Amino acid sequence: MQDADLLDGFHAPDPARFATTVAVRYDDLDVNQHVNHARYLTYIEECRLALRRHLNAALGLPNSLGWAIGAMSIRYHRSVLYPATLRVETQPIHVGTTSFSLGYGLFDAGACAVTASSRSVCLDQANGKPVALPDMLAAYLRQRLAAR
Repeated sequence: MQDADLLDGFHAPDPARFATTVAVRYDDLDVNQHVNHARYLTYIEECRLALRRHLNAALGLPNSLGWAIGAMSIRYHRSVLYPATLRVETQPIHVGTTSFSLGYGLFDAGACAVTASSRSVCLDQANGKPVALPDMLAAYLRQRLAAR
């Protein structure tokens, strides 16, 4: 199954997903007066990093574990205008041995503006080499994956 198929469920908000809110800044707009396409990656990164901080605290993950982005995919469904506050939701869509994928939905007043996916590779920060997901992280991700 391709990531695009795995993202079908992200077209509607789901309060069970991990979520953050991001205020759209005037500086985020392009010459067409809507949010520039590249800014959505920053919003997604805000959510991904909030999830990482949450999991580091909740699971006691080691500081030596890095989550490097190996791939990103994004689909734009509608424009977002200023002012706005976006709800950015994420949930696992795939869990592997050394990597995992997250799906995202970005919502403006409940309407889906963007769906996206990212693949993170777990790395040993000391040598930059991929390492297996820690058991507690893999278990958490698989539990959230099963809840979809």
